[in-house]
Amino acid sequence: MLIQPNHRRKPEFNERYYICRTIENYSTNFSIIVQYNRQISHNLLSNALYSLIKKNSWFVQNFFQIDQRNPATANGHNFEVRILEHVKFNDVVKFHQIDKFDEIIMESLNDHIFSMNNATLPLWKINVFEEMRPNGNQFISVSFDHSNYDGLSGVQLQKDLAKELLTAKDDLFYDVLFDYQRDFGNLPAKILPAVDNLTDLFDLGVLSSSNSILKKWVPFYDTICGFIWPSDPPIFDTDTPVTKNLQTKYKFLKLTSNQIGQISKYCRSHGITLTTYFDIICICALQETVFSVVKSSATHTSSLVAINGRRYYSDEIKNFLYGTLVCGAPIILPTIENKLEAMQIFHQEMTNDINTKKSFQSTGNLLKHANVWEYFQNKINKIGGRFTLTISNLGKISNSNDIFKFEQMYFVSNTGVVYNFVLNITTLPNGELTAVVGYIPEFEKYELNNKPIMNTFMEKFYDLLILTSS
Repeated sequence: MLIQPNHRRKPEFNERYYICRTIENYSTNFSIIVQYNRQISHNLLSNALYSLIKKNSWFVQNFFQIDQRNPATANGHNFEVRILEHVKFNDVVKFHQIDKFDEIIMESLNDHIFSMNNATLPLWKINVFEEMRPNGNQFISVSFDHSNYDGLSGVQLQKDLAKELLTAKDDLFYDVLFDYQRDFGNLPAKILPAVDNLTDLFDLGVLSSSNSILKKWVPFYDTICGFIWPSDPPIFDTDTPVTKNLQTKYKFLKLTSNQIGQISKYCRSHGITLTTYFDIICICALQETVFSVVKSSATHTSSLVAINGRRYYSDEIKNFLYGTLVCGAPIILPTIENKLEAMQIFHQEMTNDINTKKSFQSTGNLLKHANVWEYFQNKINKIGGRFTLTISNLGKISNSNDIFKFEQMYFVSNTGVVYNFVLNITTLPNGELTAVVGYIPEFEKYELNNKPIMNTFMEKFYDLLILTSS
């Protein structure tokens, strides 16, 4: 059965950006990894996934090139979003026996790049890791392509999956999770729209629109603006050119609910957020370790803070609409001498960005009018251009039921060609926080006091997190 025209549509600007990232190998994926309070079998998982897909066709979509034009020339306009033909359990779920869940497992997950132009593979994949030791833990990892999911979407899928596990049966195995012809009656009359179009989040304000027009038609407009508004100062970077080496190394730390309670108390007393606190402490730890060895003439760092776009809209979008409704707010700071002062500046800039939606509008301007393929290609083989750090705090995650509950959670993502360091934070219902740090492999070769520099950094990061709030 051919996929009907009403189950196809053109990709929107944000989707085209991520199509480029994936098919041109500028990034890999991100994963939300959880340990539930009970083990999950093949049968139970297949039943839960079958029910999950039956209720939401977003989980059975992919992108397809529809003509022979070079995607770079067409800027991705020669793709379409399409419902899949079928999805088999064994194509999207793999069980693995492991000695121990650790950073090596995270690295293996990072290696996966999703296939587009494939009528039987969605833009998510599940890996179940089972520790072979007595009473070993089981971890359910769901990896995602960013074109259809952001971090909160990933968490929501884990929550929705837990809800389906609650009512799923264990006496039947679904080999075919979805079949277009068999399940046609469960599909919406029309393919789900991109979230880009459901809000005005990425729409330009009057000033931004005027700037876009002037840049296009007025000679030397950028040069004139450069004299009036100077460009950003030099940012920390290594002397290694940017390449398409997508390998990412990982380390992680955990803080107890009591420790987070102490940090939260400190943040409230100074009118800042947990995200602000972690970003500044991370930069300070880098200053005292990595930056002391990896010399750079730059005196500033750049942080890209993930802002959740759902905060601006109705409960229908907040709770919950799948898709990519996130944007990065760039914050540039000089070398940090006073932590609290830096936190207050950071918090003010982040708050201003949230209130004005400035970064969403800038992103909309870039993605709607620029050639995304050229944007990424211009980064390759050049020194610099990476953000020092990107931080994404998914907040405190609630359980969707009282039977299948989260006991551990990790948010793992790729540095790609855009970041030197990635800091992803999740907090469990019991208040325990996990911070996963991703970084480019180059930092593996450095030492400080005869110890690997990243080990020293993680020790310093942990110590500063605790001591600063004491």
